Order: sequence, then C-alpha cells, then structure tokens
Amino acid sequence: MRQDTIRQKNIAEFTNVFLNVSRRHRRKMEEALEKLPCTPSQHRILVAIGKNKVDSQKDLAKELDVSTAAIAVSLNKLEKAGLIKRTTAFDDSRKNLVSITEQGKAFLKTTRHIFSDKDEMFFRNITDEELETMTTILKKLDVDPEE
Repeated sequence: MRQDTIRQKNIAEFTNVFLNVSRRHRRKMEEALEKLPCTPSQHRILVAIGKNKVDSQKDLAKELDVSTAAIAVSLNKLEKAGLIKRTTAFDDSRKNLVSITEQGKAFLKTTRHIFSDKDEMFFRNITDEELETMTTILKKLDVDPEE
C-alpha cells in the first residue's frame, strides 16, 4: 500500500473517531444541562459574561461568533431566569451592557461542578500524560491551515 494512501486512511480514521468522541462528550454535557434553567448555547453565553470577557451584546455576539439577534433572544431568557442583568451604557444609550447576577454566579459554580464530574467520568480511562499528549496534538490542529 502506498504511503500517501496509508496516511489518508489514518487521517480518515482519526477524523471519524475524533468526531464520534466529540459528539459523545457534547451529548453528555447537554444531558447535564437538561435539568437546569438554560440551554447549552445560553450556558456558553453566561460563561462568557461570567469571565468578564465582554460586557455588551454586540461584543458578546462577536466573541461567540453568533448573530446579535440570537444573542438578544438568549439574553432575554437568561434575564428572565435572573442569571444576568442588562443596563444601558452611561456614555451611549444605544449600547446595552450585560452583567452576571449573583444568582448567575451561583449557577455557574453549580454547573462547573456538574461538568467537572462529567468530564472526570468521561476521561476516567485516560492518564494525565495521555491527556497532555492529546492536548498537544489537538492544539496543532486548532489552527486554520489557510492562514
């Protein structure tokens, strides 16, 4: 068998396994959120707000690479759940600022523990050394080859 054919077969097998593992991990995390008052995408938004990465709806949409309309819908639900609050910027009345509430912080603390437990179960058969190796390999893939 030619070397390039073996490489192509190995890449295809890796891609298939990687995607299966990624989907399984995502499914486990989504199952953990089913009993909680937000969807996975809303949780992702809440995490970004909680990390103080962004403070406006527009910046949040840019940071998470989603539309401002999708952010607005999610923020409405998070606000109704008492997890965030929105205020108008002092210097620009067109700008909505977003911040996490104490209830939102407590919620993130709870989900952090839930996800940590799920991750420990998911990676239970992987050693710390193997995790480091996989992380190193995936970081090499986490670049746009066309850049």
